[in-house]
Amino acid sequence: MGIKRKLLVKIMDKIAIPRITKVIELENSTSQMPDMILPMENSPDRFNIPLEMIKLVRSNPKMPFRSLPPMRILPSLLGNMKKVVNSLPENPSNPQIEATPEFLEELVEFAHSAGVDVVGFAKLQREEIFKEKGILHDNAIVLAMEMDWDKMEQAPSKPTMNMIMETYNDLGIAANKIAEFLRKRGFSAMAGHPLGGMSLYTPLAMSAGIGWVGRNGLLITPEFGHRVRLAAVYTGISNLPLAINNNHSWISDYCSTCGICIRKCPTEAIREESIIQDSGRVTYTYLDKCFPYFVENYGCSICIKVCPFNRQPYSKIKERHDNG
Repeated sequence: MGIKRKLLVKIMDKIAIPRITKVIELENSTSQMPDMILPMENSPDRFNIPLEMIKLVRSNPKMPFRSLPPMRILPSLLGNMKKVVNSLPENPSNPQIEATPEFLEELVEFAHSAGVDVVGFAKLQREEIFKEKGILHDNAIVLAMEMDWDKMEQAPSKPTMNMIMETYNDLGIAANKIAEFLRKRGFSAMAGHPLGGMSLYTPLAMSAGIGWVGRNGLLITPEFGHRVRLAAVYTGISNLPLAINNNHSWISDYCSTCGICIRKCPTEAIREESIIQDSGRVTYTYLDKCFPYFVENYGCSICIKVCPFNRQPYSKIKERHDNG
C-alpha cells in the first residue's frame, strides 16, 4: 500500500467513518423519542451509501479513493443531517394544525426561493419508514431538486459526482430551511435529508403525483426526467392538498417497451422484470452488480443520462406513446 493511500485510509478510519456513524446513531435515536411514528416489521433497512462506499474503497486496494464524493462537502452534509434531529426541540409546544390556502401558496413560494424545483404533498405510509428510524408526522411535503443537465451528460465522471453531491447538499439545506419556516409560523415540522433520509422517497413522490418510477428504480418527473434528487419535510399540517391521482402511470407501459437503461447498464444490473421482496418492497436492480461499479466510477449515473426522459420533452414522449 502506497504512502498516499495509507494516509487516506487513516483519514477515513479516524475522521470520515466515525463521523458518519455518529450521524446514523443520532438518526436512529428518533425511534426512541416520544410521539414518533415508527416503521412496520416489513419496513426496509436503509442502505447507507456514503458509509458503504467508503468501506468498499477502504477494503479494496484496487478501488481508487478518487472515485469517492469530495470530502469538502461532507461537513455540510453531515451538519444538515444532524440538524434534522437536533432542531426538533425548536417545534412549537402548541402547534397549529390547519393552514390557510394563502399560507400553503406562501409555503410553496418559499420552497422555490430555497432552490426546490418541484413541490408535492403526500401521506406517508409506515412501511415506507426505514427500520430504526422515527418520524414526527405522516403529512409530507415532497421536494425535488434538479440536477445539472450538462454535468449529467459527462457521467460517469468526477464533475458528475461532484454535482450530484452538491445537489444533495443544497436540497438538505433547503429541507431544513422549510422546516424552520414552518416552525416560525406556528407549525410543527421535521426535515428529511435527501442523502439517506428517514423514509423511502420514491413511493412518497409517486403518492404526491410528481412522477413515476422507471425501470432503474428511480423517479421520472415530467420536468426533468430522472435528473432530480428527492427530500421531504414532515409536518403537523393536517389539510395539505394531497394528490388524488397520479397522471404519470403510463410511464410503466412506456418503460416496458424501451429498455435502453437495461441495454446501456455496464454491469447488467437492471432487471428485466422488477421483483417484490418479502418485505413488499419492489426491487429493480441487482445491488451486488450495481454498487461496486457505482463506487469505482463516480456514482455511475449512466441509466439517468441515457433515459429518453432526460433527453426529450415529456410531452413529446407521451404523445408518441398515446398515438401508438
